[in-house]
Amino acid sequence: MNTEQDLSEELYNLLAELLNRKLNRTVLDSIRGEYGILRYLLYVENNASAGRLSEHLHVVPGRITDTLNSLERKCLIERHTDPEDRRRVLVSITDAGREQAIQMMTRIHREYEGMFQILGRKDTEELIRLLKIVLAYPGDEKAND
Repeated sequence: MNTEQDLSEELYNLLAELLNRKLNRTVLDSIRGEYGILRYLLYVENNASAGRLSEHLHVVPGRITDTLNSLERKCLIERHTDPEDRRRVLVSITDAGREQAIQMMTRIHREYEGMFQILGRKDTEELIRLLKIVLAYPGDEKAND
């Protein structure tokens, strides 16, 4: 019979293994990096401030600035002054940025198709249901605030 400590250790090891898989590292890096910004601008809020992006993606402002600079050099975003508050700079996605975000999303969907085929629809839906419960659990996050 597994003790709670044994279960905690097993869960930790499984999560570490899952998160360290190449595909998942790529997805995690992309969520908080260039793709995360493009995806946010495309599907959540175009014309967002850098502060809003930083807040939503849980990334420090310096990293957001570096990532925005990279995206701007690649012509995937544009920055412009907020017409209502000239001190604020807004970020919008370009047509090339839209294409890039859609291509990345398609690649991610393709990568996970194999897992969905192994699990089947019912188990995939169950996994999603359980992950939502896990994500709703605050753990010690409040202690770190």
